[in-house]
Amino acid sequence: MKGNALIRTTTALGAMLTLACAQPALAQTAPYTPDPTVMEVTTGSEISIARLPDGVYLRDVNDPDDIIWDRIPAYRIGLLAAPPMHPSTQLRYDPQKNGHVYFQLARTSDRFYVRMRWPDTTQNRAETVNTFSDGAAIQFALNGEDTNFMMGTGPDKPVNIWYWKASRHDIQNLAAGGFGSTTTLPDQVVTGKATYHADEPGQNQYWHLVMSRELDVSGDHQIDLRSGVVPLSFALWQGEDGQRDGNKVINMGWVLVNVDPAADDTQ
Repeated sequence: MKGNALIRTTTALGAMLTLACAQPALAQTAPYTPDPTVMEVTTGSEISIARLPDGVYLRDVNDPDDIIWDRIPAYRIGLLAAPPMHPSTQLRYDPQKNGHVYFQLARTSDRFYVRMRWPDTTQNRAETVNTFSDGAAIQFALNGEDTNFMMGTGPDKPVNIWYWKASRHDIQNLAAGGFGSTTTLPDQVVTGKATYHADEPGQNQYWHLVMSRELDVSGDHQIDLRSGVVPLSFALWQGEDGQRDGNKVINMGWVLVNVDPAADDTQ
């Protein structure tokens, strides 16, 4: 599925969509009314992504509101304030900050997708000296789940990060090997798109975000999404609360994702 000139397939979508999704571990009791269409996951959960037939297309390659997302399993994971790793984040650290993110994972034979959705009662797109942008990221451990989920464990166990900010129109493809080591990669191969939804003031206000990448890429510190189990985690920044840099909410560990479930089915 390459390029942006893609045409929606409208015939027999339900029959064509072949999904291979393992049941994740159930989370502990959450302080909200569970949605029966969403599967709760916690750190250490093992899940599989949805496999899309190559004949099924989105309206455009990163459309976060395409009807196809209604056919793909959704997960929910809780987020907590990231532990302060530097005096600058200690000053702004608020252990009471928390949240959650809904996410969906899908792939075709040549592209990998992540869709995130999270509640946000304010839309913060501007970024100045005193205002801050909403943001989101997905982090992939490059060398196994014993990598530190706080930006990696040195140069031997780095992470690949896909980072979106509402103040920008692109996705940053980054790498890190520990706190303060975040580096922009020369190969900016990740693309994405976000939309903000508000049904009513103060109610049902959500960001929808899709980030995606071709499976076959070159260059260092690019996560291999073609096969195997990939550890990933999420982060959100709420601009209205002044969150930026290490001041964010995250899931405290890794979710383990089988990125090629169809391969297991053939063994």
